Amino acid sequence: MLHYIKKIIEIRDYTVTCLFNTNEIRTVDLRELIEKYRRINDGLISKLSYPDYFKTVGLDSYGTLTWDNGVDFDPDNLYKKSQNEIATF
Repeated sequence: MLHYIKKIIEIRDYTVTCLFNTNEIRTVDLRELIEKYRRINDGLISKLSYPDYFKTVGLDSYGTLTWDNGVDFDPDNLYKKSQNEIATF
């Protein structure tokens, strides 16, 4: 099954809680990834290390997290990286 995000529920300290197409609410923690790119100062993903900028995350038409600087992540990988927070509904 291919996964995609239907809705962003909550944005907190480098985590995003989302409703996936499986009707599961799952939290994606991007802290490690952002820290890795912040250390090498890649100029794109490292920008997400600024908390106010991280919170500008949006949802594109393909059901993935995206920022206005062009950074986005594959929703299937986000699903695999995420933790189930609440029982499905």
